[in-house]
Amino acid sequence: MTNKQFIPLEKIAALQNALGYNFKDQSILIQALSHPSLRQHVASSDDVTIDNERLELLGDSVIGFIITELIYKNFSNYNEGKLATIKSHLVCKDMLCQIGIKINLSEAIIMTHGEEVSGGRHNPNNIENAVEAVMAAIYLDSDIMTVARVIKELWHEYLSAPDLATSDAKSALQELVQTMGPFRPIYEVISRSGSAHAPLFVVEVKVKDYKQSGSGHSIKAAEKEAAKKMLEALKQ
Repeated sequence: MTNKQFIPLEKIAALQNALGYNFKDQSILIQALSHPSLRQHVASSDDVTIDNERLELLGDSVIGFIITELIYKNFSNYNEGKLATIKSHLVCKDMLCQIGIKINLSEAIIMTHGEEVSGGRHNPNNIENAVEAVMAAIYLDSDIMTVARVIKELWHEYLSAPDLATSDAKSALQELVQTMGPFRPIYEVISRSGSAHAPLFVVEVKVKDYKQSGSGHSIKAAEKEAAKKMLEALKQ
């Protein structure tokens, strides 16, 4: 059984349309969409081409390079520190998941039934890994200029005017609180729900007598959301 038999062709077509790129070699796209759980369907675990893990590694570097080049050119008046902050925001797990949701990537990921019923299709790790693998697949199927065009279009709304206070909300909140006196933001996880594959955290941040909460698929993401809300509340 080949991985291609696990996914309807219309989903492949829809994904390529969302990407704005049609693959010359469909097999590399299939590999990019193949979750590691599929290894149980092959006789030998030594078959390194059955899933997207190798492509994921390459895609991480491809995305990092392209995003770095884009912000280097777009923000010529920013120093290294600010550029690093923007890059960190644009390549983080939450951002990659947003990109994956934007192109409805979760519906195209090829996985076992067991992985799917355990919440794997909505697992942020699976979406993040698939985004990286698909970008690597585009690069290998074409060239660096083509994948740069795809990444620039997918990240366009975030690249056009990234909000530094939003991208590094915790640092921005820390700086603001320091102007208020000898205080510091205190973060506390107040709840966790969802499955082990797709947890949802709620974090509360306190500054003096003020409280705000945020949610996310990781503690870090929930803290950033809470910090963003606190920034907005304090500024008002």
